[in-house]
Parts: sequence; structure tokens; C-alpha cells
Amino acid sequence: MARYFAALVMLAAGCVGLVAGGPWTWTGVGVFIVAALCDALARPDLGRRRIERGWRRQLALYLPLLALVALWALYARLLAQGSVTLPSLAGAMLSVAFLSALGGLPPAHELMHQAGRLPRLVASLYLTIFLLPMNDLGHVSGHHLRVATADDYDTPRRGEKVYGFAFRSLWRQMLDSFALESARLAKLRSRWWMPGSRYLQAVATTLTWLGGWFALAGASALPVYVLTMVVFYLVLGGFNYTQHYGLIRVPGQPIEPRHAWNQLQPLSRSLSFEISNHSGHHLEPARPYTELEPFPDAARMPSIILCFVCAFVPPLWERLIARPRLASWDASLASADERILAREANRRAGWGTDGVLAVDE
Repeated sequence: MARYFAALVMLAAGCVGLVAGGPWTWTGVGVFIVAALCDALARPDLGRRRIERGWRRQLALYLPLLALVALWALYARLLAQGSVTLPSLAGAMLSVAFLSALGGLPPAHELMHQAGRLPRLVASLYLTIFLLPMNDLGHVSGHHLRVATADDYDTPRRGEKVYGFAFRSLWRQMLDSFALESARLAKLRSRWWMPGSRYLQAVATTLTWLGGWFALAGASALPVYVLTMVVFYLVLGGFNYTQHYGLIRVPGQPIEPRHAWNQLQPLSRSLSFEISNHSGHHLEPARPYTELEPFPDAARMPSIILCFVCAFVPPLWERLIARPRLASWDASLASADERILAREANRRAGWGTDGVLAVDE
């Protein structure tokens, strides 16, 4: 169970770096680099977790929220000082953006799939820090139903670059979340300002968060804040990008293990609260992270952190990682109907129509 507190440890290290200041503001970036190297070099972890249900499993999901709030509060305090050097500011900004994604998104994702008011509330509080307080709606009731189809905004198209995908998917998920909540309120004959509305909750928590943060940081921190959020959204998009890139499913057909990439490195699994065990998650989205079954024979990618880094260098990503694996997926895992769609997707991406030949051309 201790392995799932890795996210908390990373966030705590980032907090220490911001308190120390100076070159130590780069601590979060250094932690990310070390994690990437360790994960990339480790052997795949194909074992099933055998952890009984209990309070520690939830504690590992709730504690990172406190550390995440502390990280952003210390960031605000650093900016309020006004005398921080440009290198230290860059280190702080990158550390906060990367650690927010690594330490905050995975527990938020796990909690948004759990039943009960408390887990859903805590998930929305995580998302509020990222200015996405309602995006759990689009994820749970949108992405999970459309995964790997052309209508799924979280499935990158073949040949699509991560830079465009990050903001396209984010925008589409926001719109989907708004549409879902509006439809729910209309069915209840309620309005956005009435009790029980997710709109009302989103406005209240977001204004509270931004008001508190800027009270600490000062209004002059606005440009840095905006830049930090842009970097964070790119990091968020980068991790989403690697988990469904180029995969295809015929709309209406059952979701199978082949419709998600699995990244079964030890640190990938621990830091992501098993979301990198992605086939198992999409087959049983409500199943607790400690009980997900690995699928060693399903579609697999290398370390989630290594894939993330390579995604931001498109030639490296396509030639060395994505296209060879998609060629194998088309030939060995895709159904007959999916192969037809895959050939068309390869053509649109400029890879030719044959997934295998596309790698060598």
C-alpha cells in the first residue's frame, strides 16, 4: 500500500523546494526527471495488487489534496515576495505545473469514479484547483462511453500533435460537461443558481480558490498564473495523449482490452493509482484502483512518463513509439472493421494506408 503514497511524497518534495527558494525551486522538476528515468529503466510490473479495502486506500487519495493546496499556497507566497530571480521563477512554475499533474490528477480521477458524495466532492475540489470543477462529468459520462471512437475527444487522432490535442480535448470535455449538467437540471426543472446545481458549486469553489490564491500572491501574479496554467494544461494533455493515441473502435461495439494503451511499469502504476492499467479501468471504471486486473497481452506502451516526454517531440514519438505499436495493433489486435477504419486513419495522417508499411516507408 505504501507505493500509492508516492504522489504525496513528490508533492511534499516540491513544497520543500519552494520553501527553500533559489535553485531549490527546481526540486519538482528534478523529482520528475528522476521518476522518468527510474520508470523507463524498470522492468514491467505485471502483478495483481492484493490489498484489502480499508481507510488507508482512501487516505492515499485524500492526502495529496492537502499537499497540493500547500504547494500552490507556497507558490503564491514566493510570487508575493517580488524579488524572485527569473531562473528561480521558471523552476517554481515548472515544478508546480508538473507536480500538480503528477500528484493531483490521478487521485482526482480515481475519486470521480467512486460512488458517494464525499469522493465526488473531493474530486471536484481537486479539479477546482485546475479550474476544471465540472470536468468529471464529461470524463465519466462522455469519454468512457465513446472511448476510441471518432467522437471521443480524449482519443488523439493518428498524426495529431500533442500541442493541439491538449487544448482541443480540454475544450470539448468542458462543453460536454456543461451539456450534461444542463440536461440534468432541465430534467429536474431546476436552474443553475439553485441548490444542488453543479454550476453553483463550480462558481462558489472556483471564486473561493482564486480569491484566496490571489490574496496571497497579489494581483501582479496574474501573468505568471496564466502561464503556469497553460503549462499545466499541456502536461495534462500530454498524459491523456499517450493513453489512447490512435486507437480505434467501431461505435456501438463493446469496449475491449485492446481499446486502451497499458503502461505497466512499477512507478507508472503507483503514481497514476493504476490508471496506467488502462484496459482494466475502462472495462470496470468503478472498480477500486487496488483491485484492477492487469492485461499483459493487451495493447501496451512503455513507461507513461517516458511516453509523455517523447510525445512533445513528435518525430521521436511517432517513429520510435507510436507508429510501430499501432502497426502491430492493426495487424494483431484490431477487428476486421477496425482495420478498415485504421487504414483510412493512416491515410489521413499521411502514413500510407497499410499500418505495417507506414512504419518503414
